[in-house]
Amino acid sequence: MHKQISIDEKKIQRTLEGLEKSDLVWIEEKGKEVRVRLRNNSTEVIKYSIETLLNFKIQKKKWNGKWYMLFFDVPEIQRNKRDYLRKYLRKIGFYQYQKSVYIFPFECENEVLLIKKIVAGGMYMKYIIADKIEDEDKIKRHFNLK
Repeated sequence: MHKQISIDEKKIQRTLEGLEKSDLVWIEEKGKEVRVRLRNNSTEVIKYSIETLLNFKIQKKKWNGKWYMLFFDVPEIQRNKRDYLRKYLRKIGFYQYQKSVYIFPFECENEVLLIKKIVAGGMYMKYIIADKIEDEDKIKRHFNLK
């Protein structure tokens, strides 16, 4: 019988963020998974399934007229994290409104929290809900909204 160990998720997250800042770990996307690996020997540290996020993208939902926006400002020294975050957000269906501003037409707070756990660069992200945005018609067309 295995003894169950209580794990403080916040402590684990802080530790991983420290490792990433020290450039001791790297992030790899493979299929529907994102893996955090040690730089020196590629040992897998954490594996998250992003299947939920990919399914979220393709679900049919009724638009409530609000825009869900993500802003981030990842430091230049962590350029690889910033570039990965941009690629990742586009892949799961966010619209790139500006260089580090992304929009989605459906509520996605839980998904944003998961992104923050998966990508340590996500700690630089902020989530905003907006009623109106400039160029709204263009973005509605992008998402096929009426």
